[in-house]
Amino acid sequence: MKKAILLVFSIACCFFVMTNVSFAEYPERNINGYIMWGSGGALDNVSRAVTPAAETRLGKKIILQNKPGATGAVALTYVYNMPADGYTLLYGSENPLLYKVLGITDKDYEDFYPLMLFINSAGVVCVRADSPYKDFADLIRAAKTSSKLLNAGSTGPAGLPFVASSLIRAVHGVKFNDVSFDGEGPCITALLGGHIDVVCVGAPAAVSFIRSGKVRALAVISDKRVPQFPDVPSLVEISSEYGKFFPWGPFHGVFVKKGTPDHVIAKLTDAFRFACNDEKFDKFAHDFGGVKLALTGTKAVEYIRHNQSVSAWLLHDMGYTKRSPEEFGIPRP
Repeated sequence: MKKAILLVFSIACCFFVMTNVSFAEYPERNINGYIMWGSGGALDNVSRAVTPAAETRLGKKIILQNKPGATGAVALTYVYNMPADGYTLLYGSENPLLYKVLGITDKDYEDFYPLMLFINSAGVVCVRADSPYKDFADLIRAAKTSSKLLNAGSTGPAGLPFVASSLIRAVHGVKFNDVSFDGEGPCITALLGGHIDVVCVGAPAAVSFIRSGKVRALAVISDKRVPQFPDVPSLVEISSEYGKFFPWGPFHGVFVKKGTPDHVIAKLTDAFRFACNDEKFDKFAHDFGGVKLALTGTKAVEYIRHNQSVSAWLLHDMGYTKRSPEEFGIPRP
């Protein structure tokens, strides 16, 4: 009997020691981070700005890789199919909130834990600096009277450019010819190259081009002006009809697959909290046209679900969804 008790005690001690060693050792190796949009876009820039400080906290590298495609679903699905061990991170924006209602995939952020939402940013309606559209009214007038449809940049039906341009279509009754790209960065490149006439992108993707005079901002996709573009009117200023859609806007964060051990989530959350509190990131957020969120846990989940309610029901009421948000328990805002 005594031998049995000693055996059980020994096994328990070994398990305790091994468990605590594993807790202390994470991360034992470098971590992979997959960015769901292409290089040069808002998410790409935010991800690469915040990650170095997190690496110093973790003591390991986070190897960032762009994995665009299917409005971000390629990266999300890839990370979902990897082990829930904390060695594969998903850097994502708001796009997965519409995957289910648009019929893109049955996976979304309900299958992930938000380690940190870094930044919220207003979108901006942009044209080239030499565009004949000097203000938003010129753009709408051309969209209504032109003999051919204006080409509008898009990153897919769940992306900010499509959702934001859908707001414009709904309020003004205009149409655009959507031209798809693998991220907001490529959209800006296409705009500068004269391949599209207009694009709605997150402020972080456009701010440097606006300040350099290469791109003209016609409107901020928000209910109020933003400090980075004080002379650019908000959509609500242009028409009160936009008021019912706000507050709403794009965000950028980092996620891990649900089922990841709690101690790993805690270690990663601590690292990204440290990175978000870095003064360099504060400066980056302001200069890049974003508002720092630094949300994690319950607050991040609540923020995500509110954004999903607004976006999903907006597109559903406009007839763009394949399935009703109600089917997925998404409440009407």
